[in-house]
Amino acid sequence: MFNQQKYINDYIKNNYKTIKLRIRKDDKLLINKINSVNHVNQYLIGLIKKDIYDNRKENYINNEIVIDFKLSNTMQDLVDKAEEADILEDYGLYMNLADAIDTRAKNEVSRYLITEREWRILVRRYES
Repeated sequence: MFNQQKYINDYIKNNYKTIKLRIRKDDKLLINKINSVNHVNQYLIGLIKKDIYDNRKENYINNEIVIDFKLSNTMQDLVDKAEEADILEDYGLYMNLADAIDTRAKNEVSRYLITEREWRILVRRYES
């Protein structure tokens, strides 16, 4: 017979890292903030990711080049994955994503979604 609770517990154990967070009961400031947040997990994950991105050292990305224009959802997804591969120092994945960004940008230029200038900026930031 299928044990749904065991299946769920095994899935969580195999796919998630569980952490405990202890806050002193007399730390009203933190307790009030935690109580005011709708999704504590999402809030904490967002804070940790912001800290990672704010304090990182670029390995392959040309950080002197700034993307100051709106990206399509597909392009934003590629850029986000390239940024993550850079942080993880995964050179192979980063190079594949840099090539994908270039290819996607060429496609978007041909469809007038971005300009040639914006394409050059993307390619210079994510050089392969």
